[in-house]
Amino acid sequence: MDYIKHMMVWRLDCQMAAMILTRVPMHIDYPNDRKIAMSYWAFPLVGILVAGISAIPGVILLLAGVPPLAVGAVMLAVAALITGGMHEDGLADIADSLGGHDQASRLQIMRDSRIGAFGVIALVLILVIKLACLAELATQGVNVLIGAWLAAAVLSRAMMALQAWSYPPPDQTGFAHSVGSPDQNTMLIALGLGLGLAILLSGSLMVFLAAGFAVLTTFLIGAAFNWHLGGINGDGLGATQMLSSAVIFMVMAIS
Repeated sequence: MDYIKHMMVWRLDCQMAAMILTRVPMHIDYPNDRKIAMSYWAFPLVGILVAGISAIPGVILLLAGVPPLAVGAVMLAVAALITGGMHEDGLADIADSLGGHDQASRLQIMRDSRIGAFGVIALVLILVIKLACLAELATQGVNVLIGAWLAAAVLSRAMMALQAWSYPPPDQTGFAHSVGSPDQNTMLIALGLGLGLAILLSGSLMVFLAAGFAVLTTFLIGAAFNWHLGGINGDGLGATQMLSSAVIFMVMAIS
């Protein structure tokens, strides 16, 4: 009975993680005595969902002879549709906050739904990096492309759990505060699951190097965000996913 109970809770964690990270409509009865932050361990599994669906048109187009750059653009677009562009929005908001003169003004800028020049520049640069890497991976074969695509999806979402564990939210509002911070065990499960899935799905030992650089990137930008904002909010977690996935793509592309 305990095993069945645990399985039901794990299923609810997966559903909660999907509800947080995607726009897939669902209704769940999450236990009142269980913190939402406990679902962080399932973030890499949501990465499989997002990357798996968005990989389907990529495979079809690549096999049909569509140029690799266009294939990468379609995959990124479909992934953004599934997530509602929340990670891209987080990166843009973080970049726009560079115009603030103190922590309070930076947080206020990030609450503005409009995107500024810094946000546009950051999005364009990161998307260009991803597109260039995806195009290079596509030239190495469809298996290499999809393996790296899936690996980046699971590892970068594991980095979100690491980031949320490392620093508290900067204020009492927003996503990061409402979800809470995962405990150490939840964070370690997310990292282990992300690395294990990345190795299994990519079949490449370069995943170890990519994971190392992703962790380093996460710590560096986490320290920067903590100084810049006084903690890590939802936008910071979205930016973590975007930047760490870009680093993972770059490492995988040179394999």
